[in-house]
Order: sequence, then structure tokens, then C-alpha cells
Amino acid sequence: MLEFAILGFLLERDMTGYDMKQMMVMRTSNFIDASFGSIYPMLKRLEKIGLITFVEIVEGNRFKKMYTITAMGREHFMEWLQTPCTFSPFDFEYLGKLFFYKHLKKNDVILNIELFRGTVQEAIEKLSEIESITCEGKESFECASLQFGKAYYEMVLNWHEKLIADLTKTNPS
Repeated sequence: MLEFAILGFLLERDMTGYDMKQMMVMRTSNFIDASFGSIYPMLKRLEKIGLITFVEIVEGNRFKKMYTITAMGREHFMEWLQTPCTFSPFDFEYLGKLFFYKHLKKNDVILNIELFRGTVQEAIEKLSEIESITCEGKESFECASLQFGKAYYEMVLNWHEKLIADLTKTNPS
């Protein structure tokens, strides 16, 4: 997915690796976010296979690589974009841990779930901030992806709230 996020960003404008990371933080963090340690090797790979090019520019006293999508990169991206989506279940660590929570004391399970819910709530708040900056008065597919992320996180939050309620109704184990 990172490959196509980079190509998609470059369809909008030429960017540095730093610019791409900022785009992910501000616009796609609910479905794709990558570290610089992932972005730069991917940029090198995409450049090597001819999907992007770069020029070195001087900004301040620093050399920066400004990346541009090539015609082959545009074609590759558009082929991917036109391919119908498939559905696959999400692979989240919290579900793996939840599966084995039977090995913990109930109070520890509830504490872990509450802590997890806190991180989900923070993610919802972050997306709300991004949505207010990005989507105010606009309707776009970018905004729709943010709204999906918020709705999904809210579902996760509510589901775990119900799980805690169910756990507190049952006898301690």
C-alpha cells in the first residue's frame, strides 16, 4: 500500500520524502502511515524501477531530493486504482491479545481494555482535528476516508465498552 500512497501523493505534486510523511500524518494516518525508515527505501525502490525520478535541490543550506512521478508510474498507479477492491479482515494485535485474555485475571483484562480504549479515543480526537482542518465545507473522497476511520474507531471503542460491561456482569475468574 505504501508504494501506491507515494505514487498517489506524487500525482498531486512533486514532493520530498519529508513532505510525503507529513501528508500521511495529516491526511492518511487512519489507513496508512509509515516511518521515514519505510518511506525512503520505498522511494529508492520506486526510482530504481522507473516509477519515479528525483532531482536534488538546495533549500536553505540543505540538499533535498524532490521526487516526481514518471509516465510509467502514473500508468502503474492508474492500473492499480482501477482494479476493484477486495475485502480482507484487519490484522490487529489487539485482537490477538484479546483472544488469549482468558489467561489473565479479569481486573488485568479490564485495565488493559480501558488503556486500549484510551488510545482509540486519542485516535478519534486526532482524526476529528484533521477532519476539521481538511474537510470543513468540503465533500471529497479524502474526507470520506477520514469519516470512515472515525466511524470505525468509534465502533471499536463502543465494542470494547460493551465487552467491559459484559465482563463486569459476570463472576470474577
